[in-house]
Order: sequence, then structure tokens, then C-alpha cells
Amino acid sequence: LDGERAGLVAAVQWAGEERYADTAVRLAACLAVYLEWRRSFDDGITVARVAREAAHRAGDHHREAGAWTSLGIALLQAGRVGEAVDAHTRARDLYWAAGDRNGEADAWTNLGAALQEADRVGEAVDAHTRARDLYRAAGDRHREGIAWNNLGLALRKAGRAEEAVDAHTRARDLYRAAGDRHREGTAWNNLGAALRQVGRVGEAVEAYGKDLEICREFEDWYGAGQTLYNLALAHESAHRPSDARACWLQAADAYTRANAPTEATQARNSADRTNKGPDRRGGT
Repeated sequence: LDGERAGLVAAVQWAGEERYADTAVRLAACLAVYLEWRRSFDDGITVARVAREAAHRAGDHHREAGAWTSLGIALLQAGRVGEAVDAHTRARDLYWAAGDRNGEADAWTNLGAALQEADRVGEAVDAHTRARDLYRAAGDRHREGIAWNNLGLALRKAGRAEEAVDAHTRARDLYRAAGDRHREGTAWNNLGAALRQVGRVGEAVEAYGKDLEICREFEDWYGAGQTLYNLALAHESAHRPSDARACWLQAADAYTRANAPTEATQARNSADRTNKGPDRRGGT
């Protein structure tokens, strides 16, 4: 995929021609997760917009909703939070109109993440609760785990850390039951952050270690950078400055491998002196 990315992104843009539109829209959906992992935000926005317009022209509201979702995720990662809220709201409405409750639940999940970034924390908690309830009603335990994970993030931001510990524990267990090892790692990281917030630092260090092992297994270097940064904060809380500095330097290396220079610089600065950053990892 790395070698063929430019050609694949260009191929999606053939969706402007009617005879290729359906295939191009489906290709865009396939590329969305890859572009997200590689943090290719501009390509992600381009691909999603092309797919959205092609699906709209074809009257395919379901695929249009999927394209709005991909667009919202890429916009949020690019820091365009207000536009991301609008995109996920549009996706939610399209899924609701189509009677697709699983799609609606996905949209509530992504909308909650965008609302949280917009500091609309109460609305984010409500959105993730709606998603959780829809997944549970559908018997989709895997996606229920996603909703619990994101609900935990919103609860922690709302200062409800004890509830967040429970939410991330539930997410971890549901991911493990579903065999989703990568998301299990994300839940371990978020559980570690919640544990640190309630003063259970030793357990937090163990949780971060579990996630770091999984990130390295998947070559998820951005996730590894976040986890190492959080582990450094835990060591700092436990008055282990040399361990904290070592983790910050390792975080900087991981962020560099993930093409995240801003985060790498922040980690290096923290190695010299504490400059606390975000300790979150969400997901859909």
C-alpha cells in the first residue's frame, strides 16, 4: 500500500466518471483505515470528498453516509474539529433516515469523539452512551467495546475518572473476547491513563506496558509514542525522573517513525523538562 498509495488515491478520483463511480467509492472506503493509520490526512480528506460527491450523485445514501464518516475522521485528525462535527452529524442523519441502526451507532461514536475535541464534553458523554445502547440492543459486543472505550475518554475529560476506569475495563474485556488485539491495546492505554488519574500509578504502569507490547507487535508507532509518553508521566508521578526521561526519548523516536514531528518535538522537550501533553487514545 505504501508503494501504491499515489496511484490508488488517483484512482479514486476517477469516481467523477459515472462508469467508474461505484468501484471508486468502494476503493475509497477500503483506503480510509490505511490512510488514517499512515496519518495521510490530506489524502484522506481528498478521497472521502470524492467518494461523498460520487455517492450523492448516484443517490446511494448509505455509501454517502460512509464517505461523510471517513471525511469526519480525517478532518478531526487534521485538527478541523468544527468541520468534523458537521460531517459526523450529517452521517448520523443519513444513517438514521436509511434505518441503519448500526451505521447510526457508528456515527454517534465518531460524533462523540469530535464533540469531545470541541470541549463539548457533556454532549460527548451523551453521544457515546447513545452509541453503546444501540450496539448493545443489536447484540454487537465488539462495537459495544468501542463505545465503552470512547465513553471512558469522555468521562475522564469530564473529571469522572473512577467511572472511566470501569468503562475502559469493560472495553478491554469486550475487545479481548472479540479477538481484536489492536483495540485491546488501545483500551489498556486508556485504562492506564484513568488509573493514573485516580492515583493507582503502579497499575497504570502495568497497563501501559501491555499496550506498548501490542503497539510494537502491530508496528503502530504513533500509538507506541502516545503510550511511552503516558508511561513517562506515570514514572514522573512516582518520582522516577530517569525512567520518565528514558520513556520520553523513546516516545520521540516512535513519533518520528510515525511521521508525527510535532509530537516528537514535544516528547523531546518533555525529556528536558516536563511539558505535559494529552494522554488520550480514542478509536472507532
